[in-house]
Amino acid sequence: MSSTEETQYFLSQDGLRIYYRHWDCEDASKICCIVHGFGEHSGRYAHVAERLNKAGITVFAMDLRGHGLSQGKKGHAKSYELLMSDIEELLKTARSEYTDLPMFLMGHSMGGNLVGNYVIRMNTNELKGFILSSPWFKLAFDPPAWKVKLGQFFSKVYPALSQPSGLEVNHISRVPEVVQAYIDDPLVHDIMSAGLHAGVSEAGDYAIEKADTIKLKGLVYQGTSDQIIDWKTSREFASRLKDGEFIALDGVYHEPHNDLGQEEVIDRLIKFIEGN
Repeated sequence: MSSTEETQYFLSQDGLRIYYRHWDCEDASKICCIVHGFGEHSGRYAHVAERLNKAGITVFAMDLRGHGLSQGKKGHAKSYELLMSDIEELLKTARSEYTDLPMFLMGHSMGGNLVGNYVIRMNTNELKGFILSSPWFKLAFDPPAWKVKLGQFFSKVYPALSQPSGLEVNHISRVPEVVQAYIDDPLVHDIMSAGLHAGVSEAGDYAIEKADTIKLKGLVYQGTSDQIIDWKTSREFASRLKDGEFIALDGVYHEPHNDLGQEEVIDRLIKFIEGN
C-alpha cells in the first residue's frame, strides 16, 4: 500500500503556526495521531507512519509549539493548557479530513505525558483508544536538589527562562546510527524552559493520580533499560487504567520505535489499533 507525506499547518488558539505532517494511504480504515517527545519533531516518526500506512492506518503528527517547524519560543509553552489545545486542534484537523474513521492518539515521552493528560482532562468522544510510548511521568534519575529548587523558583517568576536539558543522547537507542542522526538533525534541540519543565512534571503526578478515571482503552509500553524515564511509574499508570495493557520491553532504551527490535514494537502498535 503506497504512502504519501504532506506538511501543512494550523493556527493554534493563541495564533501560532503549528506544523503537522500527514502520511496518507489508499483505502485508510483508521487514523492515528502522534505527539512527539521533548526536543524532537514529527519527522522522526516517518518510518513508523510508513509501517502504519501499510496496515491501512492514515497518520497525522504535529510539531509541538517551540519544536521542529512550529512557531513559539524554543522548548517553551506559555501554559500546559495550550498544549492540550494544540492536540485538540490536531484531532480536529484529522477529523475534518476523515469524518467517520476510528481515531487513536499516540504520544512518546513528553508526548506521552501530554496524551496521558489529554485523555484525562479533555473530551475524548472522538477517540477509540490511546497509546503511550515511554511516557514522561517520572524521570529515571533524581536531578540535583539545587537544580530542582532553582527550576521551581524560575517557573514562577520567569517561566520562559530556558536552559539545556542535559539529555544524554546515547540513552535514546542502542543503535549508533539512530543516535548520530539525532545529533545531526537540525530540527532537534536540547532547550527546555523552567515553565515547561514544571508543567510537565506536575502533569505527570496528576496523570498517575487520575489514571483510574480514563474511560478509553490504552496501551502503554516502555523499555526496562530506559535511563531517561522511569518505566516502573509507567507500569503503575497502566495498572490503574480501567482497560489498559502494559508491555515491558526487556533491555530496550528510551525510544522503542528506534531501538533494536523496533519492528516488533511497531507490530504491537498496529495490532492494538487494528483490534479496537
